[in-house]
Amino acid sequence: MVADSTEEEQVEALKKWFEENGVSLLLGIVLALGGVFGYQAWEQSTRETAEAASAIYENLVAAVGFVPSDGLSEEMTATGITLAEQLKTEYSDSSYALFGALHMAKVAVEAGNLDKAAGELQWALDNGAEDSFEILARIRLSRVLSAQEKYEEARDVLDVQLDLLAHQSSWEEARGDIYFSMGQLEDAREAYQLAVQSAGQIQSKPYLNMKLEDLTYAKVITRSEEPAEPEGDEAAGSGAQEK
Repeated sequence: MVADSTEEEQVEALKKWFEENGVSLLLGIVLALGGVFGYQAWEQSTRETAEAASAIYENLVAAVGFVPSDGLSEEMTATGITLAEQLKTEYSDSSYALFGALHMAKVAVEAGNLDKAAGELQWALDNGAEDSFEILARIRLSRVLSAQEKYEEARDVLDVQLDLLAHQSSWEEARGDIYFSMGQLEDAREAYQLAVQSAGQIQSKPYLNMKLEDLTYAKVITRSEEPAEPEGDEAAGSGAQEK
């Protein structure tokens, strides 16, 4: 009898506990299951979105990735532009949209359309380009602007603080080219020097060394051609003759 009474008490205690906590327990289970299935749905949606963006980008590269000797046809160019715009519109937060913008900028440069190239690169910078994406976009945009003789704008594009890592040599070389075009030869020489030092032996760039050597040689020649200042008795004698 004592055992039966104890079991009945345990059952009653369980019933009471479920009455008090059953709703919150069920709610917790539902939320947990919802979180699991929700995450799986989100993961699947993200994967499908990435696959769709990747397919569009592959089609873009197929359309304009190879430029014939006589240039892209109007149809090929129109296809590339349409696909790039689709990436920007439907998948603007994906890396593929940035890839597309950089690729279309390259196509525009090859076609001589520098305004279009600058627009594509600026779009990439305005829409989440980070790390290497941002560095490459800024270097290329600075070169496009320089080709348009917009030297101050080109210089300002590179007037930012970034962790350049392996891109420092290319970054400094671009700065040097801008300063050289602006006639600021000393600034150009300093930038080329940084570019050479950053490249090191592994990324040796002979043409970059030539740029630096040409400016260094020009600087030496300029100094050697400067008239020497008269010294001591020579200066006094010169003054006496003038009198």
